[in-house]
Amino acid sequence: MADEAVETLRRVLANYQPIRRAGLPEDIAQAALWLASDDSSFVTGQALTVDGGLTAGQPWSLTQKHSRLLRFALGAEPEGGAK
Repeated sequence: MADEAVETLRRVLANYQPIRRAGLPEDIAQAALWLASDDSSFVTGQALTVDGGLTAGQPWSLTQKHSRLLRFALGAEPEGGAK
């Protein structure tokens, strides 16, 4: 069941974000390493979003639609769920 959920997430997320692949733990790790490095020494007070562009510049309504579709794909929301 868990493996099916992971594959579903990969497939669904790859279709919704500008970078056409699911994020990996290594993507988060690389961002954390950069923040901890001297290369980020002049960066202060920022929220670093590591999501493959999923939330960048999208209207809130589209983000909500994608959330509903993802919940449906994972079986967490009935077909035609809350709009």
